[in-house]
Amino acid sequence: MQEKEVIKLLQSLKDDPAFGGGFDFQKSWSKFAASYDFDPEARSVRYTMRDYVETYLWQFTHSMLKPVAAVMAVFVFAVAGSISLVGASGQALPGDQLYAVKVGIEKVQLALAVDAQARSQLRVEFASRRLDEMVAVAAQVQSSESGNVQLAANRFKSEVVNIQEELSIEGTSDVQKEFAKTVGRKVEAYSSTVASTGSDLPEEVLGEVEEILEETKDQAVEVIITAHEVEQDEDSAHELDVALDKEIESASVLYGEAASEAIATAEALRLEGLYRRAFQVLKDFAFEADFNN
Repeated sequence: MQEKEVIKLLQSLKDDPAFGGGFDFQKSWSKFAASYDFDPEARSVRYTMRDYVETYLWQFTHSMLKPVAAVMAVFVFAVAGSISLVGASGQALPGDQLYAVKVGIEKVQLALAVDAQARSQLRVEFASRRLDEMVAVAAQVQSSESGNVQLAANRFKSEVVNIQEELSIEGTSDVQKEFAKTVGRKVEAYSSTVASTGSDLPEEVLGEVEEILEETKDQAVEVIITAHEVEQDEDSAHELDVALDKEIESASVLYGEAASEAIATAEALRLEGLYRRAFQVLKDFAFEADFNN
C-alpha cells in the first residue's frame, strides 16, 4: 500500500465512532458532572501572561537554588567536620595522628598575630602546652619505651628556644620588658612542674630541660635589668628583687653556709641598685662551687 493510500484511509476513519469520531465533549461533561456531583457550568482555566512569567520564575529559581543548597550543605558539613577535627586535635600528644593538625593550627595563629605582643603571648602559651604534653607522655610507660618522651621534650625545648629568640630582640620597649617579666614567672612554674614530675623523665631528658629553663630565666632577667638601667622604674626593681630573692634562696639551700659571703655581697649590691652585679656574684659562686665539687 502506498503512503498516499494510507493517509487517505486514515482520513476516512477519523470520524469513525470506533476511533472516537463524533465525540461531543460538552454532552459527555454534563453527563459526567451530573453523575459525580461536579459543577456542569465549570469552565477551563484561562492563564494570563503574568501566570506564565511567575511559573517560569519559580522553576528557574528552584533549579538555581538546588545546587546552591547542595553547596551550602557541603560547606556546613565541611566546617562542622573541621571544627570537630580541631577540637579532637587539641588533646593530641606527640606521636598521635592528629598532633600535626594541632601544631598546624598553632602556626596559623602565629601567622595571624597582629603584633609582637600577641605573638609573644602565643609563644608562652605554646610552651606551656608542650610542657603539659611532655608531662602527659612521661606518665605513660609505653610512651617512654617508644621514645615519645624524648620527642615531647624536644618539642618543649623548641618552643623555649622560640621564646629565647623573642627575648633576644634588641631594644628596651615596654612590650619586651613585660614579655620578659611574663617569661620569668612562667619559667619558675615550668621548673616546678619539671621538678615534680622528674621521676617520670629519663635522666638525660631532665637535665636538658632544666638547663634550657635556667638559660631562659637568666635571659629574661637580663632583659629586665637592661630596661631598669634605662628607666630606673619601681616596677622593674620589684621584679628584680623577687628574682634575686629566689636566687639567694636557691644558693642557700644548695650550698648552705658556703654561700653566705656571696649572698651578703649580693644583698649589698642590691641596696646600691646594682642588680646586674648582684646576680653575677651569685652565678660566679655557683659555677666555682660546682666546678670544685
